[in-house]
Amino acid sequence: MPSIGWESSSRAEVAARKRLDIPALVEQERAVRADARSAPSGSRTMTVSLEGLPVATDRAKRAGERYTGMILLAPTMIIMTVVGLFPLLHSLYMSLTGYRPSDPDKFQGFVGLANYADAVSDAQFLHSILLTLLFTVLSVGLSLTLAVLLALLFNVRLPGFTLLRTIIIVPMLITPIAVGITWRIMMMPDLGVLNYVLSLVGIPPQPWAGEKASAMASMLLVDVWQWTPFMFLIIFAGLSALPKSPFEAAAIDGASPIQTFFMVTLPMLKPVIVIASLLRIVDAIRTYDTVYIITRGGPDFATDLLSIYLARVNFRFFSLGYGAALSWLTLLIILAVVLIFVKYTGFMRMVNEKEAR
Repeated sequence: MPSIGWESSSRAEVAARKRLDIPALVEQERAVRADARSAPSGSRTMTVSLEGLPVATDRAKRAGERYTGMILLAPTMIIMTVVGLFPLLHSLYMSLTGYRPSDPDKFQGFVGLANYADAVSDAQFLHSILLTLLFTVLSVGLSLTLAVLLALLFNVRLPGFTLLRTIIIVPMLITPIAVGITWRIMMMPDLGVLNYVLSLVGIPPQPWAGEKASAMASMLLVDVWQWTPFMFLIIFAGLSALPKSPFEAAAIDGASPIQTFFMVTLPMLKPVIVIASLLRIVDAIRTYDTVYIITRGGPDFATDLLSIYLARVNFRFFSLGYGAALSWLTLLIILAVVLIFVKYTGFMRMVNEKEAR
């Protein structure tokens, strides 16, 4: 008989749960609370403290790290703001004036947006923009391609590759002025070493930077030679850090080296490639030293990049008001290029995914 009563009560409880009987649920909740109250106070307190401790500790740790970082960065950020903000605001003010220190008698004072209107209709400025964009696309594209190929090559562990890797990164350690002087001497039509090497294999001397048709190609050669090691260093580090398991799985599935590269290596390297390309895009747009030393923007404005044109307007014609307006427009162009690149490469999505992990 007791077993029959127990079975009937058990069935009643099951039926109550299936029907979501509210009174039965309330009674169960009261029973749980009564058991908790009947437990020793020390054990109950310890249970509550242990359950709440990890969450509180994690939150406090994250808050402490955040505030510590902000405190450590505060002095540097204040100095950079004070040092950088004043010249920035002053150049913005100058862009709204007709300031020319070489001819103070013709100082026009406040001219509003006249300098910006003149820049939009300045054919040479527009020509420099197109040349700079072309130079940037070709330079970054060639450097990226060579850097990826070199990274794949040096990812193989062979004797002597460590020394070769060290030699490859030497060009990026040389100052741009020294690079410009060296390549200008090497590109001399009669005494340059490049034409001498070409003569050894039966190729006639080339004008290099001396003619309009080949000047831009010569500047690209110099820029790619100097900054490919920078991209190689970043991409090689990313390639070395990739996990081995996806490549082992691809080998088991019978994937060819080309298929493995496009289906496994390249997608996994995308974040590294995007970051390296973004840094090089900004650097290529503001290229100045080597181009100025070798060609000074010539011949016939064939290498008249934005930086060269801005330097000529400011320090040769001394149109500081107009030059400041051109500088602000150049800044807007750089921001536009960076935003377009970030949007279409999924850079922000990768950053958000990284923060979410």
